[in-house]
Amino acid sequence: MLSHANKGGILMFSKTPAELISKDFSNMYNKCQSIYELVTNRRYNESLAILTAAETYAIAEKAYLRCDTFTELQTKEVEDYVNTFDDYYFSLKQVLFHDDDDYEVLRIKLRAMREAYEELNRSFNLF
Repeated sequence: MLSHANKGGILMFSKTPAELISKDFSNMYNKCQSIYELVTNRRYNESLAILTAAETYAIAEKAYLRCDTFTELQTKEVEDYVNTFDDYYFSLKQVLFHDDDDYEVLRIKLRAMREAYEELNRSFNLF
């Protein structure tokens, strides 16, 4: 839970930028995992997959702004995670819009996201 303290009328959040970006990236990864499960299901709901992908991209845009704002987030590990997300998202678009049902590539890219996320958390000493 995000707590805050009021200092002179300005709310000060207790989470660090690293903790917040970790939360954003966790949300992105979880949504990507959900999308993977949606598209590999026999009763695949394309509309739900597209909606979830759009939500994921909105979280990514917010995370990218956070990274631009806080220089301490401009690390190799953050860049690696962003790159693995971009790779996954590109492959997802191939599955959703181009009839390229290479689920194995999608699974491999999802695993790379997880590994990059774990490395990011280690680099920030979060877990």
